Amino acid sequence: MNTILLRLRYPGLALFAMLGACGGGGSDGNSPGSAGTVQLAQTSFDTIEGMVVNIYVNRSGGHSGALTVRYATADGTAKAGSDYAAAAGTLTWPDKLSGNQTISIAINDDSVAEALESFTLTLSNVSGGTLGSSSSATVDIIDNDDVALAAVGPITELNSATVNGIHYDTRAAGVYINGLPANVSDLKLGQIVALKGEANFSNATGTADEIRYSASIIGPVEHVEMALERLIVMGQTVVIDADTEFGPSIDPDTFAGLEAGSAVQVSGFRNADGDILATRIETDATSTLVQIIGTVAGPDPASMSFSIDRLTIDYSAAALIDLPLGLPTVGLLVMVRGSLIDGVLVADEISDSVDQAAASAGRGHLGGIVTRFGSPADFDLNRLHVTTDSNTAYTKGVAGDLQANAEITVDGEISPGGDSVLAYEVTFGRPVYDRTTSILDYQDFTNISVGSLSRVTVTQGPEYSVRVTAGADALDDLQAIQSGDTVSIELGNNQIFTAAITMPLLNRIEVGTNALASVTLEDFDQAHMTIELGGVSSLRGERLLIGDLNATVSGVSMLNLGDIRPIGRAGVNISGVSQATLNMAAGSKLTGSVRTGQGTGVSRLFYYGTDVAASVTTDSLSSVTRLGDTRP
Repeated sequence: MNTILLRLRYPGLALFAMLGACGGGGSDGNSPGSAGTVQLAQTSFDTIEGMVVNIYVNRSGGHSGALTVRYATADGTAKAGSDYAAAAGTLTWPDKLSGNQTISIAINDDSVAEALESFTLTLSNVSGGTLGSSSSATVDIIDNDDVALAAVGPITELNSATVNGIHYDTRAAGVYINGLPANVSDLKLGQIVALKGEANFSNATGTADEIRYSASIIGPVEHVEMALERLIVMGQTVVIDADTEFGPSIDPDTFAGLEAGSAVQVSGFRNADGDILATRIETDATSTLVQIIGTVAGPDPASMSFSIDRLTIDYSAAALIDLPLGLPTVGLLVMVRGSLIDGVLVADEISDSVDQAAASAGRGHLGGIVTRFGSPADFDLNRLHVTTDSNTAYTKGVAGDLQANAEITVDGEISPGGDSVLAYEVTFGRPVYDRTTSILDYQDFTNISVGSLSRVTVTQGPEYSVRVTAGADALDDLQAIQSGDTVSIELGNNQIFTAAITMPLLNRIEVGTNALASVTLEDFDQAHMTIELGGVSSLRGERLLIGDLNATVSGVSMLNLGDIRPIGRAGVNISGVSQATLNMAAGSKLTGSVRTGQGTGVSRLFYYGTDVAASVTTDSLSSVTRLGDTRP
C-alpha cells in the first residue's frame, strides 16, 4: 500500500492530509535478505494551532529481521508543553514487515497571537537496519488567532478587499482616498493601500478598521515610450508589468491606451532605481490636484526647494505636516500636493508619507519592492529597514534570493518608531489568492454538518446566515444542501473552503470522518449541545455557555472547550488518536470513555473542575487528567 501526502497551501494556511493507507507487510521494492532502510517520508510539515500533525516513517528496500528506530521531538521557536505535545519513543517493524508507521503530534491551541513557530523531530539509534538520509523533519506551526496589524499592499480582489493574500471584511472600515473620506466602493483593483485591522493568517481572513489610499503620482503624462512600455509623468519614470491594472477610462485598457498630455493617477511602488512600478494606472481628467510621493533630494533652505527625481518642488508657501525635523530633509519620504506651474510643483502641503508608521499595531504585513540590499539580514522594503534572524521563514524562495528590486511581502514586528521591521516570514512574489464568496439562503436550521478541507466559524445570532468562501473555480464543486433542520457543507476534489455561519440555536455540529477541518464556535448560550468531531480536525469554543454537552471525538482530532464558561454536565467519548479539554462546573458530572486506536499516539481527556463527579473509562494507552479547579 502507498501513502500519499497532499500539501494544501494558501496564504497563511497549509495542511497535510493522508489519502492512502499506511503500512503494510508487502514486499514491493524489497531486496531478499536485506534489512532495509528507515527514514522520514517527508522532511517539512506545516500545520496550524489546534490540529494534529502526522509524521510518517517508512521502512523500505528490505524487510529481513526486526527493525527499530528511536524518535524524539526538539524545541525550536515552538516550545514543548506550551506550543505542542512532546513526543519520544521507539517504532518497531517485525520481521517480514515494511511500509509506513505514523507519529501523531498534537499542536496546542492558545489565544495568544504569535509568529510562525517551529520544532523538529529526529530519528536515531536504528537497530536491525540502516538510517536513511531523511532523518529529521521540521514542523512549522501557523497561528490561528486574530492579530492586530498594519498592512501595506495592492488590492487584488474587490469582494470587500484582499491585500497581500488576506481577505478583509471592510463593512465597518473607514476609507480615505487621497486624504478625503470615501466609501469602500471607491476602492479599485491595484491601488496600494495602508490598512489597519486584524488578520488571521491560518485562514487568510481579517477585518479592516481603516483603509487609506494615496496615489503615488497624479499629473500629466509628458512622454510615452511604447517600445519599453514606460512613461514619464512629472519627471518620474513609470514602468508596468503583467500585473498592472488599467482603469476603464483608458481605451484600450492597456498601455497602448495611454498618450502624452493626458492626466493620469498612478499607484505603484518605487524600485531601487527610483522608478515607479505601477500596480494601477487610470486617467484623471477631472482632477485639479497634482500629487507625488517620493524621496527628498537636494533640499535648498535658501530657495525653499528640493527635488523628487527630475521634478522640482517649491515649498515656500506650503504647510509642512509631521515632518520629523520640521523641514524636508535628504532621504525623507514625503507626499506633496499642489499645482504644476511651468514644470515646477508649487506645494500647498507636504507631509511625512511613511504609511508603515501605522506601526502602533506592532505587527506588519507589508508588500513592496526591495529598494536597498545590504545582505539577507539588512535590506530596505519600500525604504523601510528590514532585518531577519535565524527564525525568519522564507516562502517561494530562500534567503539567497533576496536582492535589490525583488518583489516580496514581509510579515513581521514593526519597531515602536515605525522605521524598521523584524521579519518573521518573507514571501517572494506578490501573494494573490483568487477567492469568491457564495451566500447560501438557508433558514430555520439547528444542525451543521461539515466535510472536506475547511475552516468554519459558527456564531450565535438572531438571524440565519451562511457565507462560504473558496477559490473562484472551486465553488463549482461546492456541495451544500439544507435537509430539514440540517445544513451540510462540503467542497469536492480536496479543495479548501472557509465558512462563516450565524444561527440562533445550535443543537448539533458534526465534522465528518473524511474531514480535515478547523471549527470555532462563538457566543452560544444554550442548555444542550452535541458535538461529533471526526477525521483530522479540531474544534474550539469561545465565549460559550453549555448546560449539557454530548461529545464524540474520533480519528485524529482535538476538542478544546477549556477556555469557555463552565459546563454543567458532559458525556464525552474519545477514540482513535484524539484529545479533548473541558472546563467543568463545580460539582458537575463528567461521564464517557477514552479509547486509543491503532498507531503510535494516545487518546487523552483533560478537564478543569472542582469536585467533579468523573466516571470515565479508559484503556491501557489512554488517560484522563484533571488540570485544576473550575475556571471562571
